[in-house]
Amino acid sequence: MEELEGRISEGQARISAALNPYEVTSAVGHWLDTLRGIEELINLLTIDWDDESFERELYAFPVQQFTEHMARFMDIRQRLLARFGEFFVNRFSNLIAQGAAIATSFAGHGLIEAASGFQTLGSMIGYLQSRRRHLVGLLHLMPTACRGSKPVAQLDTLNIFLPIVELTAVPMMGAQYAMMVKLAQQRLGITEDACAELAMLNGLFLEPERVSIVEMPMSDEGLQMLTAKEPLLTDRLFSAAELRNDVLFIEAAYAEFNLWESEFAAAASVVRRLSKEYIERDYWIQISPTALVRLAAQAGASQALTAALTCGSGTYMQCLSSYAPLILVGEHYLSTVTLLSRFVYSWRARILNRKKRFQIRAGFIFEDQVKLALEKQGFVVQDIVRINRQEFDVVTLRDDVIWNVQCKNNFVDLERVDSDAVAFARYNRGLVRSYEKALVKEKGREHLLKGKLSVDSVQHLVVSRFPVVTGNSRIVVFSRIADFGQRADAILAASTDDSSYARA
Repeated sequence: MEELEGRISEGQARISAALNPYEVTSAVGHWLDTLRGIEELINLLTIDWDDESFERELYAFPVQQFTEHMARFMDIRQRLLARFGEFFVNRFSNLIAQGAAIATSFAGHGLIEAASGFQTLGSMIGYLQSRRRHLVGLLHLMPTACRGSKPVAQLDTLNIFLPIVELTAVPMMGAQYAMMVKLAQQRLGITEDACAELAMLNGLFLEPERVSIVEMPMSDEGLQMLTAKEPLLTDRLFSAAELRNDVLFIEAAYAEFNLWESEFAAAASVVRRLSKEYIERDYWIQISPTALVRLAAQAGASQALTAALTCGSGTYMQCLSSYAPLILVGEHYLSTVTLLSRFVYSWRARILNRKKRFQIRAGFIFEDQVKLALEKQGFVVQDIVRINRQEFDVVTLRDDVIWNVQCKNNFVDLERVDSDAVAFARYNRGLVRSYEKALVKEKGREHLLKGKLSVDSVQHLVVSRFPVVTGNSRIVVFSRIADFGQRADAILAASTDDSSYARA
């Protein structure tokens, strides 16, 4: 444990030392511009080109051999230029050039896996998406860590800052997760396994949530609200109007929970006003601290909401968990429409997670997601909701075995436990113990399922929305639901006496 703590402490110091020589204004400004290019690159995947041949050519472009394929690149550049314009294409071109350079640097230093992330444009998108959280975390640390006078040039940003992420931040996060696993295993009293994985993120490297906006069925009221959407310019991926549409879409998607009567309304008001009164070139936000305090007060923002707008942390691990959209540089806060969109979406979760009705609704949606995932793996979902007034979540059949699945949509914000291994271990133990009690309860009433389905063999599992560390093979983390069938096979092949429900 001391070794892990030492690695984390050393990592914190190394990140701060690496940032220390740089002048803060150019560092933050150019890094924000680079992040804009990265977000645009990642979101190219959302564009329907109606041309499969061009899409294959685009995503297969060999970034690592950029200079050797200049003719191919110029063809792609012309196609992007016709769609998005010169400023977008310049950012795209700069990012590809930087990607090729950093790949060469990584390869030269023996970082073969990192360099391979830049083999093609498609792999570059995946690599940057996997590092996105770190890239923003580094941004939040810059105002306190960049104390020198060395200017940062626009074309040097990846060469300067990406090695900090790759060589220090990512390994430090790995040490943090290893410590979280170790403490969780100790608190549970189970055998420590250094190979145990903590699957904190879902697909596309997204953080877990009770129910995402794309999973929420839109009500008639919500659809009506969407008629107020603003028209968007087609030559850009991000804009102030799109940000306001994002806010409207959140309000519409969760209309049944009356977000406008909650503190979300204040956050939405702040974001909308920032996007209208303090916007520059349809993307950048600049506001003085005095104006921000005034705007927040006029919107009726609470102290907690006002504080959440800025990070104010001096440690990288805390910055990594921040959703604050505003970065203080000199006499102004800076932001972008993408950072504001990220913030308002996270604030939505913070408000909704307090609502009991939302928790119940999200639970039903979660059950449907589990059903769909199991059906894809050959489990036949049964139309069973309750038997003798006793409720069941998901009941399936496969190969004459009843698979009874409890769906646990427990949730806690990662920012509360991600940088605090002790807090995670404590919360993890509570979840695992409650899940094990649920398994024992299901074992005690399996006769109801046997009688209903006329099948003698029953197995019980729990699917947890929140990532947990456990030695119990009957507890499946939802981010690994695709492995449910393999887990089921292993359970059948192993001993299945009653004690396995408490400690498998």
